[in-house]
Amino acid sequence: MPTRLVRVTEPVQLVESNSIDPSHYVALSHCWGQLADNESFCLFRNNYFRLQESIIFDRLPRTFRDAIAVTRGLGIEYIWIDSLCIIQDDARDWESEASKMEEVFSAAYCTISAASAQSSLDGFLSPRSHRPCVRLQTLESETIYVCPHIDDFHRDVELAEINRRGWVLQERALSRRSIYYTSTQLYWECGEGIQCETLSRLYNSKAAFLGDANFPRSALDYYRDGRLLLVQDLFEKYSALAFTVPSDRAVAILGLQKRLARAFKTQAAYACFESYFARSILWMRDREHGAEMKSINQPPSRHIPSWSWLSKVGKIQFMDLTFEKIEWMTGDFQSPFAQQMDVQSGLSTLTSATCTTVLRGLAKDLAMTREELGSFVKFDHEQELDAELFRAVAIGRDKGDETTGSTDESKYH
Repeated sequence: MPTRLVRVTEPVQLVESNSIDPSHYVALSHCWGQLADNESFCLFRNNYFRLQESIIFDRLPRTFRDAIAVTRGLGIEYIWIDSLCIIQDDARDWESEASKMEEVFSAAYCTISAASAQSSLDGFLSPRSHRPCVRLQTLESETIYVCPHIDDFHRDVELAEINRRGWVLQERALSRRSIYYTSTQLYWECGEGIQCETLSRLYNSKAAFLGDANFPRSALDYYRDGRLLLVQDLFEKYSALAFTVPSDRAVAILGLQKRLARAFKTQAAYACFESYFARSILWMRDREHGAEMKSINQPPSRHIPSWSWLSKVGKIQFMDLTFEKIEWMTGDFQSPFAQQMDVQSGLSTLTSATCTTVLRGLAKDLAMTREELGSFVKFDHEQELDAELFRAVAIGRDKGDETTGSTDESKYH
């Protein structure tokens, strides 16, 4: 169970889980929104004991009140809400609780997603407009009603404002089952797929990957190329999401990283996997959304290496490569996983591996003009384009045509 929960029976109050019997609880996934200090309702060090005594229900933001109402309706006594269960002005508590998101969402009885709410003030149990329908009579004299098609999980959920928030991707993937409250209808997602309030069932492989109740079990059904493509798609999607605090980018993925590493039976650190390290670092600034990637200022105790895309702001894409057509040049670089972690660096909260921040490799000069460099190399910053100072470490190269025995050594990655 999480460190703290909110009891939804009267009086509503904050409780510490070590003081109650093991119980079911609901987790809330929501969008905080751009709120003034007097509009937010959070747990701080100076109101901790007061919220343990009681929380005045009518003073809670509407989204919280709606979530508590749903929790009561489900017959569950407790709910986990991030802003009420993590001490917001205690850095140590925040770091500790943020590293437990895998346990919080995977152990929740279900996750309520306030998909239609733009902020915690909006709520999600608003009245809906009536749907137009046509009454028809069948040849057998039965009455049927025909309504416009409204089943669009991609539009209602995946493109909703809440799913532009960086923390939510992990919350969805780690939840065993989720209820999405949208402006048109309810959606239910679990290991069996997506069910609509209209009784329709939806399915696609990428949605199934995220909605897997035992994430990422479905990825294990794919061959090695296939599972990595799903993970790459997941990371590319995550890299495009927004964070109010940019340095959260390296934290809000820890639960996913831990679960993927366990499923793939490998170690992981900085969104890279030991078994697939060469493939993991072949990322670049997204070609279509070409904003320059700026380095993120990290807290003093946290160190994210520059070779990890978690160290920068911006959307990435992985190079389009096929495993069996690439020869990995492991003799030209040394994986950080093979080196000893600096125990003073604070990495233990960000990794599930023995890994250092140093990537060592054989740097080579490239005989390229500035124009050629601009054509073949994608820089995080355009001003980094300097042909005289440029060095490169070869991670892999395309294999030659096995039928002719030829090797195109110009295609290095």
